[in-house]
Amino acid sequence: MLAVLALAAQAPAVQATEMVSGPDQNLQVRHYAMTMGRDGVKRETTFSERVYRRNDQVWTERLVESEPAARHDHSDDHNDGHSGHSHPDAGSSPMWVRRQADGALDARLIERHQRRSIKVDSQYYGNIGFNGNWGSTFFLSDPQSLKSMRMVGAPKNCVQRYESKRGDLTVRVSWDVKGQYPRRVESLDGHGKTRRETLVSVIEAPKVLPWKLLAGYAEIDYSDLLD
Repeated sequence: MLAVLALAAQAPAVQATEMVSGPDQNLQVRHYAMTMGRDGVKRETTFSERVYRRNDQVWTERLVESEPAARHDHSDDHNDGHSGHSHPDAGSSPMWVRRQADGALDARLIERHQRRSIKVDSQYYGNIGFNGNWGSTFFLSDPQSLKSMRMVGAPKNCVQRYESKRGDLTVRVSWDVKGQYPRRVESLDGHGKTRRETLVSVIEAPKVLPWKLLAGYAEIDYSDLLD
């Protein structure tokens, strides 16, 4: 899953994460990426996610347009008798990550249509696009990485700006000091060939947090779904 990923601000990462929790947040995250190929073709990608974080858990869900009911029903029929071994879609399945008391992470993919919670062990994180870092999962951009960046000016309207340069790559972060999340992350090269931007805004909390709606879901291991 690309979730918290593009946001991990491509600044140098620091292994230790001193800050493990922050204020509750309900966020909408919009990702944009542009690359200009050697063939002169400009390729752009956009997608949005919603992120709900509470103390020791984070729910990240891609916003996907619903398929027509008839098509959806046809897909379900096709999977009858095979749903127990079908592979989860790591791109569109919500990810639920909990931080245990010992610091270990419990990462799961949630498949609503099959009503199952799929536990993913750390050796399979790469399969689902998860970096296994609690800092970048909870805060969207690990606060420890900001220590490797240059502060730009003083905080203004509760936002502190940071910048780093590595070779041709420039990374800029606008960090919400009170809310503890990046309002904006941008990375771009000096030749205008690549650009990534992530914009984060606060949204209303759901009436019921999504992980409280999992009663009755089957719990299975990701490894059981591998061929």
